[in-house]
Amino acid sequence: MLFLLATVAGCSSDKPLGKAYRNLNARFNGYFLAYKKMQEVEARLEAAQTNDYNRILEVLPAADTTVLKTLAPDLEEIIKRASFPIVRHPKSKWIDDCYVLIGKARYYQGEDAEAFKTFRFVQTTSTDRHARHEAMIWMMRLSLRQKDYDNVISLSEQFRKERMNEANGRELLLTRAQLASIQNNLPLMMENLEKAIPFARKRDQEARLRFILGQLYQATNQDAKAYEQFAKVLKKRPPYELGFYSNLNMAQVTELKDATDKEKVENFLQKMARDEKNTEYLDKIYYDLAKLELRQKAYPEALKLLRQSTAASTTNRAQRAYSYLLTGQIYYENLQQYGLAQAYYDSTLQFLPPTTLGYEELADRRTVLTAFTQQLEIIRSEDSLQALGQLSTAERAQRVAEQITRENEQAEAAALAAANAAKSPVPTRTGTLPVSGAGNAGSTWYFDNPVALASARNDFLRTWGDRPLQDNWRRITAISGERGLTAGPVTSTRVDSSALAAANVQKQQEYLAAIPVTPEQRQASDKRVEEALFTLGNIYQQRLREPERAAQTYQKLLERFPNSVHASEAYYSLYVIAQSQQQTEQAASYARALKERFPTSKYSKLIDQPDYLRTYSAENLAAHALYDSAYALYQEEKYPETNAVLDQISQKYPQNDIPDQVAFLRALIVGRTQPAAAFNAAVDRFMIQFPESPLLPKAQEFMKLYNRYETGELAKAPEVSAPVAPKEEVPTYKVEISAPHLFVIVHTGDSASLRQLAAAYVPYNNRFHPKKQLKVEPVAFQKDTTLLVIRALQDYKTATQYARLQTARSSPLAAVKGPKFATFVITEANLALLQKLGDIAEYVAFFEKNYQ
Repeated sequence: MLFLLATVAGCSSDKPLGKAYRNLNARFNGYFLAYKKMQEVEARLEAAQTNDYNRILEVLPAADTTVLKTLAPDLEEIIKRASFPIVRHPKSKWIDDCYVLIGKARYYQGEDAEAFKTFRFVQTTSTDRHARHEAMIWMMRLSLRQKDYDNVISLSEQFRKERMNEANGRELLLTRAQLASIQNNLPLMMENLEKAIPFARKRDQEARLRFILGQLYQATNQDAKAYEQFAKVLKKRPPYELGFYSNLNMAQVTELKDATDKEKVENFLQKMARDEKNTEYLDKIYYDLAKLELRQKAYPEALKLLRQSTAASTTNRAQRAYSYLLTGQIYYENLQQYGLAQAYYDSTLQFLPPTTLGYEELADRRTVLTAFTQQLEIIRSEDSLQALGQLSTAERAQRVAEQITRENEQAEAAALAAANAAKSPVPTRTGTLPVSGAGNAGSTWYFDNPVALASARNDFLRTWGDRPLQDNWRRITAISGERGLTAGPVTSTRVDSSALAAANVQKQQEYLAAIPVTPEQRQASDKRVEEALFTLGNIYQQRLREPERAAQTYQKLLERFPNSVHASEAYYSLYVIAQSQQQTEQAASYARALKERFPTSKYSKLIDQPDYLRTYSAENLAAHALYDSAYALYQEEKYPETNAVLDQISQKYPQNDIPDQVAFLRALIVGRTQPAAAFNAAVDRFMIQFPESPLLPKAQEFMKLYNRYETGELAKAPEVSAPVAPKEEVPTYKVEISAPHLFVIVHTGDSASLRQLAAAYVPYNNRFHPKKQLKVEPVAFQKDTTLLVIRALQDYKTATQYARLQTARSSPLAAVKGPKFATFVITEANLALLQKLGDIAEYVAFFEKNYQ
């Protein structure tokens, strides 16, 4: 009895026995139960992971949201159990660990704000450095999920001088490796994994990390090291799937010194294919065999195996996407068959998840190739139609009728094939694997052929347009009849002859109407071919990097359409291509032809003045400023002074882009100072000189009014006013703290260094500031000065934070040698005013006075 009283007394005070009681109760009645439940949750999340073995695996894969929903009750239970010691035993030494568990549960629940508050509380209040370290690591992972990489780096730097236990050290290294993966910094990713692997907590975790390290070595062409890591994975007796892919990757990094080595690898892969356990992985084995052939530059054999891979893919959509992608890359990079490449890229994007790394780049390439094939199709179809237009009426009708007959026969054959395919039994897949020179087994089915699918889709869109997918049973019934399929193979289809004849007549009328017969139709067709050739040349030159084909296309454009509106630009492009290929004589020939035919063109000036466009932009700004002052004088009825300023524009900036506005203002001055007949003549000259000016409707309106005045319909001549904005007050810079701001670098070097700096900022922004979606744009300012503008940052605070980061070693500015560039932040409106005023020192003084 005395012992029990003493125990109770000890528990109610700060005596050692009371502390032990609280710690024991907090640990085993709260923390331990919550910790075990968290282990169960993380084990289920790990088991639910789906891995894309064709890409480098993620070090810290994102949890499946669907699985997390099913685990919601368990996460609430963790919070409840971890909260028990916090409420009942607030002085226990396990309190910080309980808070970390609650933060992790909030993290998995997607409650980022609450999770961050919890981790931040532990970081700032805990006296246990291990709990603080764990909280900071989870803060890093939370920032990774939110793509706040600046905060991840800041937290990571705080560990530089910290002593850590093995568990926290491992998790920190893995978090740093994940950040390096996001930034595509493979060397840093390898460095962190190499340090983390010795501290792996479980055999399967070590196997997975070694597999990732092997993938990284493979991606950086360190095949011997990659082979070593994959071999170590197999020694760990990993899960079957990880072991399977380790074997495949070992085959990929095996050194092929001669044909014997290749034969050994092929035999190894065939042995894997014969294993019944690998039946579901046949598509991957075909894919790896294709990559083996690709290493030997055996492109036809690789393409055959890739077709077999797509035919073998039934449930693995990702693998089918990668097989299509590799096929597209072969056609694009090795065979330069861009039409086929486009079809396979299109099929790739239909199967590849949009979240896949590199998806946007593939989509961009698909877009380019789609535009490319469209131009080729326009040229082909217009040339064919023009050839038909040269025939007699009877011959055209006969050719169209023959084409319709062929299309009907093809449609009937396709319908028969589809009907028979539907009745045929599905072949049973076996575990055999053809050698690389085998035929196209499995590739003849229509829907496994993306080229056929893309071609059919283009034909459909060209004939019927982009129609919505909807039931059309009336037409189906009319054409196919009501008789069902017979038990045996289908040999014919029953067609309503009257409906088919009516459809043929309608189709023939549409086809004949598309043939250019009249001079106007032929001219319109030529214009379409002209535009397609010019666009095709630009795609070859700028997007596909095919200078020889670009030159051929531009030459064809100039041969067929010597008076093309794009002739001057085509000559300049030919000049640039010849210069890049060091064809001096040819370049001089193109330059001579350009100057002779288009002496006033901006492209002619670019040959002698490479910085002409920048100078041209600066002159335009000055011309606009002068025009504004001229209009202000016009409003004050100071007409001689207005004409004097307009003369300055014409003399100082003869290549300005507002000659129509200058001429129109001169005509308005005539209307204010001279008789109606003189104004009528001035407006008439303007309309002849600038037939495409946006001011033309206003000029026509004045002409009608003065014609009515001359005929006596109007008693008084109408007042002449300029169709521009009324006079404004002198503009001044404005302070807008919450408005989007720009970061500006004042560049006074040559154009090459400017391009290099601009190019360096694109990957920098994508890597360190992806959420901001920043754009880099050079803006002409003065003769020897260009502003490199990075837009747009959310507000002034965000812009100043970004500006401070440009002093760090990771900034592109840190790599620039020589004098440092001046930088500042500015709003879009203030930048426009700065361009107009042209005084950077004035803006900086305003900024320092009003912002700081």
